[in-house]
Amino acid sequence: MAAGPRRPIHLGIAVGISASVYAVSLAAVTGLQSAQSAQLATDRAPLADAAARLDASNALLDSRLTAARDAFNASAAAFTNVAGDLGGFERRLRSLAGTVAVIHGSAVSLPAAGAIPRVSSAGGVAAPAVHATTTASGKP
Repeated sequence: MAAGPRRPIHLGIAVGISASVYAVSLAAVTGLQSAQSAQLATDRAPLADAAARLDASNALLDSRLTAARDAFNASAAAFTNVAGDLGGFERRLRSLAGTVAVIHGSAVSLPAAGAIPRVSSAGGVAAPAVHATTTASGKP
């Protein structure tokens, strides 16, 4: 019998061993990276907490600014309404000033020599003296 062509089995074994070594080295690198990533996450946890607190403070500030803007807009609208009514107030004030001027002119034209009687509202008013008797109450 004739011997068949020789097969290169040693090449298959070399490729298998090489692939196994490569797989083990990849597993080792993955394990190291996983441990390093876990440590990095632990180290950055305070930063994440600070960022969350900063975000909450920012949201609170935003809501306060929104409330302040709304209050400012309401105040501006009220001021606009008052400013619109100002013309009417000024007209009424001029009218009142004219009335005061007429009253002042009348007071100045009163004679200075004549005394105006004083009217006092302080003190009690005495009951008038009565000299008659009636039997309406049943007493003589």
